[in-house]
Order: sequence, then structure tokens, then C-alpha cells
Amino acid sequence: MESLVEKQKISILLEIYGELLTDRQKDFLDLYYNEDLSYGEIADSAKISRQAVHDTINHGKKSLLRFEKHLGLADKKNAELSEPVMAPQSDAKSNQILDMDEIREQIKILSQLVSVDITYDMIPIQRQVKRLREMIDVNDE
Repeated sequence: MESLVEKQKISILLEIYGELLTDRQKDFLDLYYNEDLSYGEIADSAKISRQAVHDTINHGKKSLLRFEKHLGLADKKNAELSEPVMAPQSDAKSNQILDMDEIREQIKILSQLVSVDITYDMIPIQRQVKRLREMIDVNDE
């Protein structure tokens, strides 16, 4: 059984990276982690087995953790919230704030690129990931 802290972490990751999951994964994770429904309740409403719900939630959870490992947006957000408030600095880079709305928009674009059944050209996906990393790295400096 998962601890409350683990459930909160998945809920936060779902908020940030939810657009990168399949609709079914996103819906099931939302029902399980945010609405606190059991596998059985989700299975009954979707008219599928509990095992199918379990598999879908586990795959979605693994995907969220993988996205966080590579992009680290939740860690950046937590670090930003826990940093003490400081006087404004004249350095332009230090005044930049991690814009979560812009990052969500970039993730939606990436999601659209990834959702193509057959991807022959990985360059647009690589460019989008590079943009996200640059947005995050600028805020680290």
C-alpha cells in the first residue's frame, strides 16, 4: 500500500505531466489518486477487470516517474516554492521565474508529437524536449 506522501507525489506529477499520458491512464490515475476510488470501483465503472485497472495505473505511474526523472519539473517547482524570498537582483537571468503555464503549453505540444502512432522523424520531439530543458536550465542559473 502506498503512503500518503507517495500518493501526493503522483498527484502532483499527474497535474504536471498528465497531458503526456493516454486518456485512459490519465483518467484512471485521476480517479485513483485524486478521487480516492479503489481499483474495484474504477473497474466497475469502466466495465473492465481490476487487473486491467491495476496495469493501466502502474504503466501511467511509471511513465510519470520517467517524465519527472528526465525533465524534473516537479523538483524545480518544489525548489522554487521552498526557496527563501530574496530582494530582486539586477541580473536578468535571476529575475526569470519558472512559468508553469508556458511549460504546460510546451508539454502539450510534446504530447501531440508523441501521440502520433508511427513517428518517423524524431527531430521535432528532440527540439521540443530541448526547449523544455532550456526553459528549466535558465531558471537554475
